[in-house]
Amino acid sequence: MKGTLFAIITILTAGACLAASPEQSKQFISPVYTIDKIYHSMEGPSSVERVYLGDPTAPAELLWVTGIRTEMVDADGATPQLPELMCHVNVDLDPARHQALFGFRRATAARLMTLSQGMLTAKVPAGFGFPLASNEPLLLFTQVLNLNIQKPQNLKVRHRVTIDYIRARDLTSPIKPLFNVGASGMVQLDDNPLAMAHSMASMPSMASVTTDAGHDSSAMSSTTSSTMSCLIGARAPQASSSSADYVDPQGRKMTGHWIVPPGKQVNHSDISWFMNLQFDTKLHYAAVHLHPFARSLEMRDMTTGTTVFLAKAENPPNAIGLLHVDEFTSAEGVPLLHAHKYSLISTYDNPTTTNADSMASVFLGLDDPELVVPDSDQLAHASAALFDANTLVLHTNIGMITAALDRENAADTVIQVSRFVLAGALDSIRLIGQKNASIAVTPPMVRTASLLQPTRIESGVERRLGTVSYCRPGGARMEATIMIDMAQPKEPDGTCIGFARIVKGIDLLAAIQPGTSASIVNAETVMRPDAAAKVVAAK
Repeated sequence: MKGTLFAIITILTAGACLAASPEQSKQFISPVYTIDKIYHSMEGPSSVERVYLGDPTAPAELLWVTGIRTEMVDADGATPQLPELMCHVNVDLDPARHQALFGFRRATAARLMTLSQGMLTAKVPAGFGFPLASNEPLLLFTQVLNLNIQKPQNLKVRHRVTIDYIRARDLTSPIKPLFNVGASGMVQLDDNPLAMAHSMASMPSMASVTTDAGHDSSAMSSTTSSTMSCLIGARAPQASSSSADYVDPQGRKMTGHWIVPPGKQVNHSDISWFMNLQFDTKLHYAAVHLHPFARSLEMRDMTTGTTVFLAKAENPPNAIGLLHVDEFTSAEGVPLLHAHKYSLISTYDNPTTTNADSMASVFLGLDDPELVVPDSDQLAHASAALFDANTLVLHTNIGMITAALDRENAADTVIQVSRFVLAGALDSIRLIGQKNASIAVTPPMVRTASLLQPTRIESGVERRLGTVSYCRPGGARMEATIMIDMAQPKEPDGTCIGFARIVKGIDLLAAIQPGTSASIVNAETVMRPDAAAKVVAAK
């Protein structure tokens, strides 16, 4: 099922009905899911597909995402099906790509927007939107559940997902940019009978319990694993086998997927460490994810004791599930201050005699005062330089030096170096000969500090004569450095990843001996038709 591509149904132009509105919509339909038994939340059939709002092969243009909705339909993609079979729709960014493309200094969360049972539509206030390049990939995760139909008889069902957006070129007035932040309620795992075990069925029924879990400081990063979970951010490296488990900044084992025993349960969680606000902002939009038997979820300013917003949940009278969950929207916005602490307070009331599972997550749209909104030409140039270019060109005072970029073995590293190049961090910098038969290019930290982003360990290019490597700051190395090997390195360096091979100018570099230097006038990344053949030959 995972290999089944989403079918793009159609592009609906809202302007056809409302001439004054430039909003457009693009619709996707999921694979056919077979419901053959009871599936609890997050247990049903699912899939993840890569989708685009524009043409991925065309130059990038600026879009503003304004909303998302889903409909449950039959296998034919048109006949309505029961909304209660809907579990999740998640729309995720590629965080590293998005961060580089828009030049963000802060880390970028993966989750852009989400829907879950009881909330089948989400819409930001008019005049607001999330920025997106038309050729940016989105990961679209859909999942179904079945809480009530005991004999579904292989019921066939699909998601029909619609994403609303506005092309920047169609705007008649500016859009106010939002950025996405998420947070989740949690309970402590150590000796905590409320935490989800490997199987909820193994847990004994318990009396009504009120829990109070606190967390603070630090930040959470995002990875693609967030696509498969209601939680925001990456699983901590030292966490247990469950994707819902974390170790908080205080060293406590936490889970965001926990037991609700029969009766009422109220859980308090400090979410400041999730949000990690770097500046004062305003909240304009919030989507809420809850499980059956939820009554409400409140976001509270712990510093002032005031409610930021309160979302109520409606449960069906004679079934299990959620009929409706409130979303929050405000054109005026609610101030969120980076010096304040914020918490989530979830209230569940389990009327059954057995344990149930629960989660409590929020997905926020906040004012973005840092974004310098690019026009489509600027975005297209940035996209090509960061993600399409195959050649690094150094224009120096001794001649032109070119290197073939290896995006296959060092994709993230190439993007990091390309980000330096695009920002001019390598311009007017010296190439300095080293004693270890290499040449170092070390831009000052004042140029690179805001451009650094997390990079994973990659296989990279084998280090030998002509290899160009990116060396991360850390340890004895105070600044990010680009090294050009003029001989086979005597000792491996785990902080350096080869990302390119010199294809022209190796003779010029050979003239730079230890203690001597040359000057880079400016650097650029470009697309050259013959570069692909050259990088193969250079290997």
